[in-house]
Amino acid sequence: MPIYEFRCVACGHIQEFLTTGSSEEVEMKCSECQGEEMVRVLSSVSYAMGGSGGGAKSEGPSATSRSCGSGNTCSTLTLPGHTR
Repeated sequence: MPIYEFRCVACGHIQEFLTTGSSEEVEMKCSECQGEEMVRVLSSVSYAMGGSGGGAKSEGPSATSRSCGSGNTCSTLTLPGHTR
C-alpha cells in the first residue's frame, strides 16, 4: 500500500495519504485548513544495504550539490549498488 505525501497549496501543511489500489478514490483535503488543492511532494526515504561481518565496508549514499543558475542549488544523489 503506497503512502504519498502532499503539501497544501493554501497553508503549506504536508500530510500523508494511504492508498490501497489505483482505482480507489481518496479524499484529499488538508487536515489543517480544509483546503482541497494539494500538490504531491517528494518523500524522504530510508534504506539499509549490505550485511554485517566479513569485514566488507559498505559505501553509503552521497549527495553532490552545485549551482544551477539564478542562485538555485541542484543536487545529485548517488546510491550504492550496481550501475550500468
